[in-house]
Amino acid sequence: MFKEILGDYEPRGRIIQGVGKFIALGLDDPFHITTITGFTIYGIGKYIERKTTNYGIRMAKIDLENIRKDFRDLILDLSSIRF
Repeated sequence: MFKEILGDYEPRGRIIQGVGKFIALGLDDPFHITTITGFTIYGIGKYIERKTTNYGIRMAKIDLENIRKDFRDLILDLSSIRF
């Protein structure tokens, strides 16, 4: 019960997506076999992220901290502008 309420620390499938990106973009070959394989692995990771990630208190807290940081950065940028 607590696991559903707290949620995950990060979306599941992120590591698989990273591996897929690396294979697709980092190991490019002339026959494009690694590109197709990499994007297939990335797609599998994206599917896992959408279907199995439990968005709970932990991820909400991380999202709110990111929004707060973005607002702080925006305010600092705006305050540095001289008219």
